Formats: sequence, structure tokens, C-alpha cells
Amino acid sequence: MEWIPVKQEPIRTKRKVQQLGSSTLAVTVPAEWARTHNVEKGDEIVVQQDNEGGALLLVPQQPDVPESEASLDADVLSGKALERALITQYILGRHLIRIEGTTALGLDHRDGVLAAERRLMGLSAVEEGGTYMTVRCSVAPDDFDLQTMLERLGRTETSMRQGAIDALIDGDVSTARQVSSRYHQIEKLYFLFLRLSFATYRNPRLSQVIGIESGFPLIAYRSVVQEITQMAETAVEISELVTQYDGTAPVDDVAEHLREITTPLDDAMNRIWSVVNSPSYQEAEAARNALNTVDESIAAFHETLRNERPEPLLLLQRVADLLERTASHAEDSLSVLTQLSHHQSGRR
Repeated sequence: MEWIPVKQEPIRTKRKVQQLGSSTLAVTVPAEWARTHNVEKGDEIVVQQDNEGGALLLVPQQPDVPESEASLDADVLSGKALERALITQYILGRHLIRIEGTTALGLDHRDGVLAAERRLMGLSAVEEGGTYMTVRCSVAPDDFDLQTMLERLGRTETSMRQGAIDALIDGDVSTARQVSSRYHQIEKLYFLFLRLSFATYRNPRLSQVIGIESGFPLIAYRSVVQEITQMAETAVEISELVTQYDGTAPVDDVAEHLREITTPLDDAMNRIWSVVNSPSYQEAEAARNALNTVDESIAAFHETLRNERPEPLLLLQRVADLLERTASHAEDSLSVLTQLSHHQSGRR
């Protein structure tokens, strides 16, 4: 097959700066860009600086963005593959997703749609026929404040972790199972955050709407969301261990060791969420000190397990490793938020 080069319009052009009055500089915008976005004389546009202040991004104040749609070919997708495809299209910001095949949709296809609906906030089937289904997402990016959503994610993780430790200490299998069942809440918020992130990158005007000033906080929050999601996964692992060992409760001395780890860890996470809402050097330092206490307590717990070998030893060793991993994720989150705080302070 012969390759034919296609001429593309340059995305980078030079513009001459003009002076209007004694202190105002002006530059024209490309006519094609103005036509594409229906920008006319007298309209307002948003001028946004990049993180270093070296570049400007122009965004229409009221961009004409059509509702995005996607189509999925049911003939080549199993139920599980369809579920994954719906999650992908959700993250990409699609509002309408049409699933269509040449033959009647099977039960596995419908199960795939139901599974995606359970995992994604605001997703539901709105139209259905023998060979097709239409799925709609009713969530708009400007429905959510980013910091509030991040804090909600963190509070949910904290509640799950506390529940998992309580279940371990009390040997309560029922509570452990409840913790595992709550992971879907974390997953919904996680996928919603990814959807919101992608929409904001495509339309920086949303940054102001959702409570951030530039792309850097979005990257920082994305990193923290990943850390918190992994912390929730460790809480689920602890709860599953409780179930696996049929609720075998540790002795009181071991329970006290666990409290010496989880109490400062809870304190650190509460302070971390305070830093999210209101950056504070004092709160960040207090959180860091609490995490240092967590590290010391985990080291002491490992030593106790080596020297005294309390039962169930394998369970407790695994829990110690999981709590150590959780503390590491918390430290990484604090580090990212501290850098974000410094970045925002430098921009003021």
C-alpha cells in the first residue's frame, strides 16, 4: 500500500504583539480557531497560564462542545470485554455509548452492562432493543468539587481501614465482609475522578469550576487518589485475611501493638485531609511526625513477632506488612500534597 502524506494545518503560528494605549498589549487569535469555537467580537475568553507562567492557554468562556458519543461493536466483545470497554469510554468522558451487534445481544452482554453500571457513578441504560443498547452517563464534570471528592475518598478509606483492624482484633468475620463490600465505593470515586481529570485536560475552563487553578494540582491530586485507592485495597486484604482465618482473634498484647500503629496513622490521615482543604506547614509537619511514630510502631511490632511468635503468626506477619504498605502510601500522599502547597505558595 502506498503511503500518501497528508498536509496538516500548523498548530503553532507566530503573532505580532501590538500596543493599544500606553500600557495595554494585544495579539490577534487565529481566524480558524475563532470560527471553530464561535468566538466573535465582544465575546470573552479565558486566558490561563501554565504551571511555570511561561505560556498562555486561551479557552472560550462558553465553548460549544457537543455531547460526545461512542459506539461499541457487540459482535467482537464478550461480556467482560464489554464491561471494560464501557469503563474506558466512561473515563474518556463519553455521555452516550451505543452497543450494537448484527445479532441479538446475549445474556453475557447484558451482564457486562449491569456490572459496569454497578462500578460507575451515573451510568445507566436508557434504551434497549434486541440487537442494541444505549447507555448514558448523567454525571457532568462541574457537578463536583475536586477537593470535596478527594476528601470523601480519603474518609471512606479511613473508615474501611478502621473496620478491618476492628474486625481483626475482635475476630469479627461479619465486619470483615462488610469492609470488603465497601470497596465498590472507592472504585466509583476513583473512576469518577479519572473521568473528571480527562475532561479537565480537554477543557481547562473546568479547572476553575472544580476548584483548581492549573494542571499541576490535578496531577498532584491524581497521584494522591492512586495512593488512597491502594490503601483501600490493603484494607480489603486485611479483611479477607480475617475471613480466611475464620475470625481468629489475636491476644490482647498484639491488639495493643496494632492500636499503637493505627492510632497515629488515623491522626496522620486526618491531618493530611486538613492539608488538602487548607494548606498548612504546621499540619503537614504534625502529619509527618505522626507517620514517623507509625514507622517506629511497625518496626516494634515486627520485632515482637520475631521474638514472641504469637499466634496466628502468619496472619499477623501479613497484617504488619500491609500496614507498612499503607503507611508508605500515606507518606507518599503527604509528600505530594506538601509539594503542591509549596507550588501554590510560590504562585501567590
